[in-house]
Amino acid sequence: MGNPGSGHDSYLQTGPKETTYGTYVAPTQKLEIVNWDLPIDPSLIPDPSLHGGVSRRALFAGARIFKGSFKVRMNFEGMLELLRGVFPVYSSAVVETGVRDHTFKEGSLLNSYSPEVILGNIPAGKCCRALGLKTPTLTISGTAGTSEEAMLSAEFGTIVRDYVPDQTPTGALNFPPPNLAILYHSDGAAGAVVDDGTADAAADIRVRSFSVTFEQPHTAEERAYLGSKLIDQPLRNAFVKATWKFEQEFITKTLFEAARNFTEGSPRLLFQHPETIGIVSKREFEIRSLRANLVGYSPPVNDYGIIVSTATWESFYDAGDVGSLVVRVRNTEAALP
Repeated sequence: MGNPGSGHDSYLQTGPKETTYGTYVAPTQKLEIVNWDLPIDPSLIPDPSLHGGVSRRALFAGARIFKGSFKVRMNFEGMLELLRGVFPVYSSAVVETGVRDHTFKEGSLLNSYSPEVILGNIPAGKCCRALGLKTPTLTISGTAGTSEEAMLSAEFGTIVRDYVPDQTPTGALNFPPPNLAILYHSDGAAGAVVDDGTADAAADIRVRSFSVTFEQPHTAEERAYLGSKLIDQPLRNAFVKATWKFEQEFITKTLFEAARNFTEGSPRLLFQHPETIGIVSKREFEIRSLRANLVGYSPPVNDYGIIVSTATWESFYDAGDVGSLVVRVRNTEAALP
C-alpha cells in the first residue's frame, strides 16, 4: 500500500520569466508556500448526436485551461520575480553599495513563468511543472496580532497554459532566510509608515488589518484556436482595478468626511526590517497608490467595545507613478535581468 502525499512535503521553485510563452525556463530558487491550488477541470465538448437513447452518445475533450491560485508568506528577499509577474514594468536603482531599490509598476503584457511545484512528494523525487503561468491578480494582506496573519501574505491568481506531472525538479536551490519574513510591525522599526489615505497624524491611525488587491482581467477560454488543445497567450480585456481595505479604530472623522465628499487620498504602507544593510540602509517593502477615492466606508456600532471602521479605497492612474499601484522593495538582491 502506498503512502499518501502530505502537505509538509510541498514547496515551490521559481525562476526567471519565460523567453517564449509556454516554453520551460528552469527555476533558480526555492520558496515556501502556504497553499497551492491549480484544479484540473477539463473543458468538455458534448456530442449533440441523437441516437435513440436519453444519455449523450459521447464526451470529447476541449481546450486545456488551468486556473488557480497560490499563497506565500511575504519576505524582504526572494519575491522579486513573483512581483514582476504581476507588475511587468520593472526598474532598479542603487541606494548604496550592495543595496538596491526594485520598483514594480503596471504594464501592458504580463510575463509568463515555468515554476515547479512539489505536491506532497508524489511521485517520490518528482514535481509538477506549470508552463506559461501568468499571475493577473494579487492580494497582499496582514493583520496585527499573534496569528499566522501577522505575517504578511501574498496570494496570486494564476492562468496556466499547461500543467505537467512527473517531472524532475531542479536541484541545489535554497529557500530565503526565514528571519526575513515581513511582519505587521516590522519589529517596531522607526522607518515603517502606515498611511490610511488621509492626512491624519500617525497617533490617530490604528489599523488592525489591511488587504490590497490588484486585478487585471485577462482572456483565457476565448484564446482557444484551431488545431491545438492548448490556449494561446492570455491577454488583457479590461482596465486594471486596485482596491485597498483597512479595518481600523474609529478615532477621527476624517475618513467619514472623505467618503461623504468623495475626497481623494493616497494610501501607503511601508514595512522595514530592523537589520542594517550596507552602511545605513534597511530592507523595505512599500506599496502605494498616489491617487484613490473611498468607495465604501462604515464605522458600525456592534457592541460595548471599541468601534472599528472599515474603509475601501479604489485607486486610479497617477501620471507621476505611471499607474494606479506601485510596489517597491529595498534589499541586497541583484537587479533582475
